Amino acid sequence: MKPIKRVAIIFNPYSEESLHMSGEVAEWLIARSIQVWRGVSHEGRAQHAVDHTDLVLALGGDGTVLRAARLAIPSGVPVLPVALGRLNFMAELEPSTLYQGLEDMLAGHFWLDSRTLVEATVQRADGITVSPILALNEIIVARGDINRTVFVDVEIYDARLTTYHADGVIVASATGSTAYALAAGGPIIDPRSTALVLVPVAAHLTNVPSLVLHEDAVVTLTLQSRHPAGFSADGHEHIALHEGDRVIVRRSQRCCTFARVYPQSTFYARMMQRLRRE
Repeated sequence: MKPIKRVAIIFNPYSEESLHMSGEVAEWLIARSIQVWRGVSHEGRAQHAVDHTDLVLALGGDGTVLRAARLAIPSGVPVLPVALGRLNFMAELEPSTLYQGLEDMLAGHFWLDSRTLVEATVQRADGITVSPILALNEIIVARGDINRTVFVDVEIYDARLTTYHADGVIVASATGSTAYALAAGGPIIDPRSTALVLVPVAAHLTNVPSLVLHEDAVVTLTLQSRHPAGFSADGHEHIALHEGDRVIVRRSQRCCTFARVYPQSTFYARMMQRLRRE
């Protein structure tokens, strides 16, 4: 692993703590001869700045980490998440451990954690295909009208599974198993796993619960209702869906890399705390 000489700091502009800490960390890194770019994920310069760094430091909750990951994935730059938000399942460091963790990283004492991404292609009923879209957490097909559920046919490989009458259907990565999929009743999967998980959201009259799928599974979600519905990836890329449209989801050949300073067992040691049950 190459030495860290350039760092991009992504902060949450709506969090005073994140904004303040980003300035302090930038000064700390510059004092150690590290080149620093500091900004928010939606800045026009952000993608270019991240492409030329050795590390992306994400200061915020899981939402900030997702936005930082979207910038880092194309160039394969590792992301180091720091817990400053309400949800912090992906975080490696806390504010109290931030500087010691950075010292360890600058000394080369870290490892790279490769995470599976999911990839979705939207095929319109009229034959038009939307370019593949990547997600670190999940792909979802969900209702667009607050008082109308949707009918979604599910095929795995070429085998029909069921038709869900539900608020939505999620296909998540192992990383995403602790996000929306967990809130919808899905299982927690070791985040280093390459498996996928299929989770219906508030399904009615179904005998098919959430399923853990093989890493090579291809999941086809076909909208069978006339009511408004939509597609999203990690809460972004919102696309309206119409009856007969299909969303084809599979594991991507690309991945997202996180920088870690603690051992792999840390996920389990912190899990109950992150679930807020202790």
